[in-house]
Amino acid sequence: MPMPVVFPSFAKINLSLEVIGRRPDGYHELRTVFQTIDLCDWLEIDITDELAISLTCDEPTLACDERNLVVRAARELQAATGVRQGARLYLRKRIPMQAGLGGGSSNAAVTLLALQRLWGVTLPAATCQRIAAALGADVPFFLTGGTALGLGRGDDITPLPEVSLPVIVVVNPGLAVPTGPVFRRLNAGLTDAETVRKLAACLPNRVDWLATGNDLEATVFDAFPLVREVRDRLSALGAQVARMSGSGSTVFGLFGEVQAGEAARQACLNAGWQAWLVSSVSREVYVERLKGTKTGLAP
Repeated sequence: MPMPVVFPSFAKINLSLEVIGRRPDGYHELRTVFQTIDLCDWLEIDITDELAISLTCDEPTLACDERNLVVRAARELQAATGVRQGARLYLRKRIPMQAGLGGGSSNAAVTLLALQRLWGVTLPAATCQRIAAALGADVPFFLTGGTALGLGRGDDITPLPEVSLPVIVVVNPGLAVPTGPVFRRLNAGLTDAETVRKLAACLPNRVDWLATGNDLEATVFDAFPLVREVRDRLSALGAQVARMSGSGSTVFGLFGEVQAGEAARQACLNAGWQAWLVSSVSREVYVERLKGTKTGLAP
């Protein structure tokens, strides 16, 4: 019997996130710079000769039915290709949920990529992108990883020159921040004049993530002061840049030396928060790692 194949499902941080304005479809026009990092979930896949798709997970609070993007991605791929096989999937969660790190979106994208390989089918790139975008705004980015610009809802992806980042400390204070309410609170503060001004200044080829920041921070900080506390703590610990990722609740800090980063991580752990010392993952490494490993157990 073939051994299951295990794939890493990497997290992302938003190096910058600009909210340009409101869209007619109810979403917001975004301009964000994504970066994959080596904090990851693990997805173990066992191919079956039956059409059934089943998912289990070591996180008891995570739904493993049709509400889960992994299951939905697998079913969408079956429908798009007509494949007559199924899969048993086991997800080992390490990326905090509702944390601005894209864990669920990454899981969905890896499912699309991994099952194409294991089922022996190939979708046209445009079709794969369309399915990914329908699953979630961040999913298309995780088809390629690395450093990339996201426009539109964040799902119009353009690869950027890889960013050489210093030491990255990622901190989550244990809060779940739902994305929808954050954008609804922000929406009340947007004016048509601001939208016009920002759209006029939004040039896709002008990317300065260091100078841009995250437009969602003020909204999240008002509702969840602990996230601001984490940001301020990382700055006080010597982070060259301390910024919230996505819609929160995770904050990342960039440090010049591993020793300083590790000291900051330990200080955040002592405060009762989750904290990781991570590295960026380039597109080349991302593609290589997603070839998977044949083994009976996820790491």
